[in-house]
Amino acid sequence: MTSFFEDHLSLDAVVAFADGEMGLVAFQRAAAHLSRCPACSGEVAEQSSARQLLRRASAPQIPVGLLDTLRLIPVALPAPAPVAGIAHDPRTGRATRTLDRPGTSRGRGFRLGAGALVAGLAVGALAVAAVGERPPAGDSPSAPDAGQISLVGGVPGELVPSVVSVALFGQR
Repeated sequence: MTSFFEDHLSLDAVVAFADGEMGLVAFQRAAAHLSRCPACSGEVAEQSSARQLLRRASAPQIPVGLLDTLRLIPVALPAPAPVAGIAHDPRTGRATRTLDRPGTSRGRGFRLGAGALVAGLAVGALAVAAVGERPPAGDSPSAPDAGQISLVGGVPGELVPSVVSVALFGQR
């Protein structure tokens, strides 16, 4: 059976004992161990000696020019140059795009709207052309021919007649 006094003090416990930073119960346990353990007593004596030497040592002297050199270091970097086409709003803290040449650049919404308009006009023209070439109602074939078959809007493998294919091939 091992007794409590056979365990040695850790380095933290030795430092705390030498500095007088232990609680009452921990200090009493460490003092009881030190009375029976010469190895731990020697470590506490070394730590106490080192503590006393450091307290008696004088503070190092700072070279004369070092403080002046440290004062020359800028506290903040200079502000970067403004980027062309970007403005900073100090009220909101947001960056916004500016127009380099007023009236020449339009937003994304305008471009998307113009593209949709052109696509709509093209589909409308194709639909009108397909309706204009429609045969009389009695001559309608029962099954579409190869020129009328497209996969637009359908599932692959499924035959779907398309206005676009009629207008492109000119057949009905």
